[in-house]
Amino acid sequence: MLALETGDMDELELRRSVAEILDTSPEELTEEADLESFAAFDSTARLSLMVCLSDLSGYPFELAALQKLHTYGDILKLIRKSSGNGQGS
Repeated sequence: MLALETGDMDELELRRSVAEILDTSPEELTEEADLESFAAFDSTARLSLMVCLSDLSGYPFELAALQKLHTYGDILKLIRKSSGNGQGS
């Protein structure tokens, strides 16, 4: 399991939260998992993801940044980047 440097958030919590939004099991979320392949990944899921990532990380994320996400690995990279520079957008 990868360690995230985002305060109290760990990857397991992130994986569980994203899985809930995508209506799938956490085990399905590999770094290569294509977000578009999940039937529940729509505009509402994108908004939910934006709120979830902001809440879990403590940093605000803009929808424009989330629209660039294609895989679960992209989510991990975004979270790591935001924890490194203090910005989610």
